[in-house]
Amino acid sequence: MTHSRPDSLFHEFPAVSREDWKKKAIAELKETPYDSIVWHTPDGFILEPWYSHEEKTQQLDIPPYKAVNSWKNCRQITVHDPETANKAALKSFELDAAAIEFLITDPLLCTKENLKKLLAGIKPSAVAIYFSGKLPAASELLKTLLPIPGFSDNCGGLLSETPVGTTTLDTELFACGTLLHDFRFLTVDTIPYHEKGSTAAEEIALALAGVSDCLHRYLKAGVPAETIVSAMNIILPVCSSHFTELAKPRALRYLLGHLLKAYGASEASLPALFARTSQRNRSLLDPYTNVLRLTTEAVSAVLGGYDTLQIGAFDTGLSVNTDVAERITANIHLILKEEASLDRVVDPGHGSYYIETLTKSLAESAWTIFKAIETQGGLSEANKNGFIHAMISEAETKRRKTLDNRKKTLIGVNRYPWPLVGEQVENIDALELAVANLPDGNETAGYELLRLKTLSFAHKTGRTPSVFIWMLGDPAVSFRQAGFTEDFFNCGGFDIAGKASLPLEESSYQTALESKPDIIVLCIAEKDPIPAGSAIASALRTLHPGIIQVMAGKPPKEHEQLLNAGVDSFIYTGVNVLEMLKSYQHKTGVK
Repeated sequence: MTHSRPDSLFHEFPAVSREDWKKKAIAELKETPYDSIVWHTPDGFILEPWYSHEEKTQQLDIPPYKAVNSWKNCRQITVHDPETANKAALKSFELDAAAIEFLITDPLLCTKENLKKLLAGIKPSAVAIYFSGKLPAASELLKTLLPIPGFSDNCGGLLSETPVGTTTLDTELFACGTLLHDFRFLTVDTIPYHEKGSTAAEEIALALAGVSDCLHRYLKAGVPAETIVSAMNIILPVCSSHFTELAKPRALRYLLGHLLKAYGASEASLPALFARTSQRNRSLLDPYTNVLRLTTEAVSAVLGGYDTLQIGAFDTGLSVNTDVAERITANIHLILKEEASLDRVVDPGHGSYYIETLTKSLAESAWTIFKAIETQGGLSEANKNGFIHAMISEAETKRRKTLDNRKKTLIGVNRYPWPLVGEQVENIDALELAVANLPDGNETAGYELLRLKTLSFAHKTGRTPSVFIWMLGDPAVSFRQAGFTEDFFNCGGFDIAGKASLPLEESSYQTALESKPDIIVLCIAEKDPIPAGSAIASALRTLHPGIIQVMAGKPPKEHEQLLNAGVDSFIYTGVNVLEMLKSYQHKTGVK
């Protein structure tokens, strides 16, 4: 048998240029504009749906950063009591955790005695141990950790940013830190910016700016650049835009090489990258869809090459039993490693024209933002003078608009919501409180509060606002309008009392009003919907003066006739769904 070389497998087929592909795509799209399949990214650059070998010359020179694509699976444990937290940590090793993050709730929990209880039975040289939350002074914590047997070889670190200290304190910190050989005690955390709505390129730029501030500060204290870099962790969020999140750490590593070189540090020495799955898109009412989001995010992180990955629990315990949630969440890591074997290939995105182009575009965009932050005096000053807030607010406003009008789909949240059942119904008040306390940049809170508000109203009054859908005209169109309508109102927790294709006759009104709906939606698929719409609206207003009439579809040119006949409003793709649903809640008495 003759084995062909990989580069000759397709030698019989001529190479296809992007221009040739684009011409073919335009022909196939027919009347649909080509721009409809071009991605206008949140960071302002565009991505074509297909790239060819022509992009090869534009690829960034990203050197290999790992010998193998291994990653540490990290579980976060909140510490209220050292002994309880210790038991939870020991249990984590059964779920294949290779790292533990202890989220400290009180600095007093970091005394010598409490740390001894917290770490009982744990071999510090065998597992990465991280500390975050309300910590004592970093130098004091390191002094307490140093005498613990085996801790000098621990490869964890501190995940709370070190407050600015005096030169003496900085020197003392490094004196302790260098005795903990692989323990990284300097942290740049981009999660707070992500929770407020930052984009991928902004997060790369903010990470660079944080590293730059850190280097500038400690170089002034007389610490060598290499020592500073080897003590650093960068925490980045991983959201569900798969290719963007895969390219993000690649772009960051490339730019870090240039930044570190400017500060006199070796390009081969990079800060460790710690990934947390995003909480920004997490649904409290549709927990099992979160499993899909977490899996996508985890795959992005692994293929992007993070050193440590923390997969957040897919549920808070208000919808799914906590033990079940932890087990399923832990299984994501196990499946990706043991079954998908994602640890066997280093930088699998390398050579992909699409990913390489995306990486380059992210790097260019991030570098521009980073330079703008530096002109403000660095990250610390840019935070103080409001530059960072203004930058993120602009991105958040654009993102919020795409969520509110459902141009961005969140399954189970602003599209295709699943009915609340079981423990969720019993925990309405707790869920409402949890949703209300989500960060401002959270993508799910607005819609989920709507549904909870409707459900709470139904429990108190015994009445759920209901909708009847009246279809008329071309079934292919009216049924599509009805599907849109049903999904629209389900996102607000409204009950769909019924839907039917009804002719313009007296018995149809009786059918539409039989279930006593609060809202009737007219799905009229005719060339001129005004005559039929006006006739139905006028008759319904006479028969039931208080009923709310809505029409599916964009308002026609002479829509005033429909409004005068009794139509309240119009729903269609592109309308602000969130605000419309709030108005319908108000009109149906939901408080």
